[in-house]
Amino acid sequence: MTVPTMSREDLRQLLEHGAPITVLDVRPAVERAEWRIPGSVHVDVYDALRRGDPTVLADFHPTNGGRVVTVCGAGKTSMLAAERLRARGLDAVSLEGGMRAWSLAWNTAEVRCPGSRARIVQLRRTGKGCLSYLMHRSRNTRARRPPVPRPGSCGRRRGQALSSGDGSRRL
Repeated sequence: MTVPTMSREDLRQLLEHGAPITVLDVRPAVERAEWRIPGSVHVDVYDALRRGDPTVLADFHPTNGGRVVTVCGAGKTSMLAAERLRARGLDAVSLEGGMRAWSLAWNTAEVRCPGSRARIVQLRRTGKGCLSYLMHRSRNTRARRPPVPRPGSCGRRRGQALSSGDGSRRL
């Protein structure tokens, strides 16, 4: 059986728009503890899937109804999970490239500054929880991290800037 896949960008857009999907994380619990897709459901069936256990995921029911997107580290084991779910008649796909691919998901948003000629673009690395800003006014462009990074934001300690000085870096 050929299992359909979903790209990281398609998943990011569906999650951003609140689509009725269930993201099923089938990685071992220790890997999930490191980081996860917000709102995903975890069922620690990695070893059972690799062993070929025929009963694995027999009791799984999507939490949000509709489509199930299975996720693992690199997209191989999640294919097995999606295959099992599809055999039960569920609409299941595997995240192409798994969490490795998800770590590269990002988008941008322009931030308005009333009364200013500056242009600020927020860079969101959705997959890793990183947030940065590009600020541009006339000939100067600067990159800046927010003063208090969110948990899991690319390994910087709380309040650590991109560089010394005012925390900005000329591009």
